[in-house]
Amino acid sequence: MVFKNTLHSNIKKTKIAFVVRTVGLEYDDRIRKECLTLIEQNVELFIYVNFSDNRVEEGVTSYGVPYLSFKLVTRDKLPSGRFLFIKAAEFYLRVFRNLKNYDVTWAHEEYTFIFPLLAKKGKCVWDLHEIPFRFERKFMSRVFQYIESKSKKIIHANKNRVEYLKKNKIIRKPEKHVFINNFPDSNFRTSTKQDLGYEDFIKWLGNEKYVYLQGLSVPKRHPINTLESILNTSDLKAVVIGEFDANAYSHLLNKYGKELEKRIYFIGMVEQLAITNYLRNAQFSIILYDISTANNLYCEPNRLYQSIIMNVPVLVGCNPPMKGLVERYHFGVALESDGSNVVELISAVKTLSNNRNTYLESLEKFSNKVIWQHDCIDSSWYS
Repeated sequence: MVFKNTLHSNIKKTKIAFVVRTVGLEYDDRIRKECLTLIEQNVELFIYVNFSDNRVEEGVTSYGVPYLSFKLVTRDKLPSGRFLFIKAAEFYLRVFRNLKNYDVTWAHEEYTFIFPLLAKKGKCVWDLHEIPFRFERKFMSRVFQYIESKSKKIIHANKNRVEYLKKNKIIRKPEKHVFINNFPDSNFRTSTKQDLGYEDFIKWLGNEKYVYLQGLSVPKRHPINTLESILNTSDLKAVVIGEFDANAYSHLLNKYGKELEKRIYFIGMVEQLAITNYLRNAQFSIILYDISTANNLYCEPNRLYQSIIMNVPVLVGCNPPMKGLVERYHFGVALESDGSNVVELISAVKTLSNNRNTYLESLEKFSNKVIWQHDCIDSSWYS
């Protein structure tokens, strides 16, 4: 161990600047895990970030990486969800002067495309957490391919998304493309961190059983069907982590009234390492995405793997990455639909509840198949 530390001290550290747009660095588990992996590889990191609430802030993350956030004037002045190019350009202009101090810029998500677009050849990694749908149009696909030719690597969230982009001739240089599955790490599995809302949740729950739900912020994740499958099949309660679709909430409140408040506990945003406590004793989890877009069809959400790694059975839709994994290892139930068929969903909840012990046996045997490995990032990608 002493030898290893001495060896590292004699090696010049690669300096990498992460460029990020996110709700919060403590909520973005992929960034946390990548940072820890790179630090283990003797990389010096700094994060330049634009938060969703557009605040200015400077500090150090809980995992030891310093950061600086920028307020974008264009985000205050221009409508939400529009003029994204102008907002992205302002972000670039505010950050780029700092990048000369780093060996590599590691730009996260489609929003940051200007960084790899304007970077010197071989000086940028582009980390795509989602399918870059804006680059599927003919002109924009050429922009993508120009970025591809300049980047050291372009990282994707799973193999399915890489194959999709190849099939649609967006990718021209497959050797530039790699993927990192968003598996949880051992820090997540063993975390005992509690957020401020956990004790209130436990008091509300009493001695009753509950289902873990997360990410029901938009209609495409079937928030109404998900909660109705719980409210109509058992006396189970449920905890909902993260934002919840406002229209779905109004619909459910009108339909179920006090029963909704009695059976469903809405927590709001929770830091990643505090999620473990909510998952630890859950009966099961439901993870659904509609299949109207390629990005949803080939989704591989963090909360699926987090449930599995905590030995919590899962109910998923027909999306190939989720369905394939769940059926291969018998981690729970995979639907024939994407969750839009509420009758099928209610039946699946009953099946999952009745056969929970069988799924637990499989989870105990195979859940380590989805744990983050620190060799998932190769130093050749950035050095």
